[in-house]
Amino acid sequence: MNETKQNTYRAPNPVRKKKPAKSSGRLAILLLMAFIAAMVYAIALFVPVYQGTQQMYGAAAEIVRRGALLNLKEDDVRAQLKEKARISGLPEDHRIELRRDGRKLMARISYKNQIHFPFFTYDWPVEIRVQDLGL
Repeated sequence: MNETKQNTYRAPNPVRKKKPAKSSGRLAILLLMAFIAAMVYAIALFVPVYQGTQQMYGAAAEIVRRGALLNLKEDDVRAQLKEKARISGLPEDHRIELRRDGRKLMARISYKNQIHFPFFTYDWPVEIRVQDLGL
């Protein structure tokens, strides 16, 4: 009786790679989710400030256009711009500069918006320049 024994021992496959731990994939997903949450938070803070600036730009352009067409005094235009700035919620330390050259009227409004993050406050400088030829 010749019995052949099968070799039950197998040598490890040198091509087979070790599987990464499942926790490393979870960590990457958690970091990605934290990054996305931080970006959404930053966008939620910046977008209203940007929209307010664009709204003020449109209102200032209309006031300057009216002031140039009707040849209004600079004090009247400045008063209208200050009222619009108050309504729009601009910071109290805003500066309004007006310059007239013939019928051409130019306005420059500058201020700093403060955006409050949990660990610091960012001062976003804003400068709005509008002009109208009064034609």
